Amino acid sequence: MTVSQPYDFLVYRATPAGIVAAITAARLKLRTLLVEPSGRVGGMMTSGLNAADTLNSGLITGVPLEFFRAVRDEYAMPHLPVRIESSMALKVFRAMLARSGVELALHCDIGGIRREGPRLAECRLSDGRQVSSRWWVDASYEGDLMHLAGIRHRLGRESASEFGESLAGRQPFGPLLPWQPKAAIDPRQDGRPLPYVLPWSPPAEPGTGDDRLQSYCIRPTLTNRPENRLPVIAPEDFDFRNFALFRRLGLLIRAGRITSKAIPMQGTTFQSAYFKLNELPNGKFDMNSGPAAPLNNPALTQEWVKASMERRKALTQDFARYTQALLHFIQNDDSVPVRLRRFFGQFGLPADEYADSGHLPPEVYVREGRRLVGAHVFRQQDIEGGGVDPADAICIGKYHLDCKPVRWQVNRTGTNVLREGMFFSHSAHRYALPGWIILAHHDDCRNFFSVCGVSASHVAFSSIRMEPTWMELGAAAAMMAHLADRHGVPAHQIRGRSVVELRQARFRQWPSATFIRARLRRKIAGYRRKLPGQGKSAG
Repeated sequence: MTVSQPYDFLVYRATPAGIVAAITAARLKLRTLLVEPSGRVGGMMTSGLNAADTLNSGLITGVPLEFFRAVRDEYAMPHLPVRIESSMALKVFRAMLARSGVELALHCDIGGIRREGPRLAECRLSDGRQVSSRWWVDASYEGDLMHLAGIRHRLGRESASEFGESLAGRQPFGPLLPWQPKAAIDPRQDGRPLPYVLPWSPPAEPGTGDDRLQSYCIRPTLTNRPENRLPVIAPEDFDFRNFALFRRLGLLIRAGRITSKAIPMQGTTFQSAYFKLNELPNGKFDMNSGPAAPLNNPALTQEWVKASMERRKALTQDFARYTQALLHFIQNDDSVPVRLRRFFGQFGLPADEYADSGHLPPEVYVREGRRLVGAHVFRQQDIEGGGVDPADAICIGKYHLDCKPVRWQVNRTGTNVLREGMFFSHSAHRYALPGWIILAHHDDCRNFFSVCGVSASHVAFSSIRMEPTWMELGAAAAMMAHLADRHGVPAHQIRGRSVVELRQARFRQWPSATFIRARLRRKIAGYRRKLPGQGKSAG
């Protein structure tokens, strides 16, 4: 008979939320195991999602704040960074884990889970171990542990009628180029719909629910520094006829104009119909998608969540070939305006990032997967209304309602290609998040947290799905488990106020010695410049 190794707190996937949950639990004296099927920690923050998507750094607390402050000190910045190189995030996450006391199981997956009534009891790991745990955390983007454990969840979009949400369900079709709504793109090639485009089918009424997901991508990091720049080479096995849609879009763009604008504390953004380049430290840029040749591809997305790990590896290669081909296309194809080609041609892949995956990020940006169905569901109205009572809040989130395309489809008359599923709220909403958003229903499972795939509607999730918010939820899960142990009550009875008090008592982040020394140096330099006769020689 195999004897289980006992743990207090098991976390599945070393995403930023998973890392924070594990470190927080370990500091609360919980014996913690962090299981990661790949060999890399940090999720999307170490795989190309270099924009932290935090609109208020004052909302970052505890161990998440410790991470951002450590990055700040590494960069010698006077403020918290919101643009972080993947290699820097990886360095800091590894250092935090190394001194945390968390047991990290890399290249290890969960093969099966045994339940005891409404509790998860033990699991079999792919390295042959049998382990038990008192608390379980799903920190995967896909909700894989939730699915494996048979915990109630959902995938896709609710109908507008289910929760009375104005943005729920199928959205009205819109143009691929928003500023040219009347432009038509021939949707056929050799008598069939263009690659990545769905054929016409009678659409459901707007607001109808379905199981479709917003589009994923690989989020490339680029550089224009010659000493670190590698050329973008066309992938040998890619058929560029697949980009017929993007060539036709390019011909509709009358002129390419690159604009730049300063973003306070975020460097410079270069934006066009083909890309949005957010400047990072050390001459790198985080590339986001443009509508004329999108990184976000709904056709490559829909199979992902239900696929096996082996199948996801193949899908990752499909995304990588698509992304590399797209970068080469923007730099070289005649349909792209000359000025844009020349500008984008200055960029390449960074030699000092992602060496094991051809200098493209190794992970697909999974924006949305399975979502928990708990005792309650956080809705669009909760996002827009500020969330729950502060006494029940475990953390605060702030972002727009933001969903990427769900499909590209031929229109009814067969004369155009339209996109469906997108929405973006003009205002960023601030809202208080409750503990129940990460807890399974009490009758379903009593020792399980889902910190990424939370109990929220598709619409509400589109705002919650930011890494800093997920990190805060990961920390809260560990604190709720600790408080439930200490008071001998179910986690469902832990109030948000108790989590906040514990965070303030045990996880208050004081300025580091590195930050204090740097600040003093800047102050002294400022005083010296003000001394008589020092102004001209200060430099």
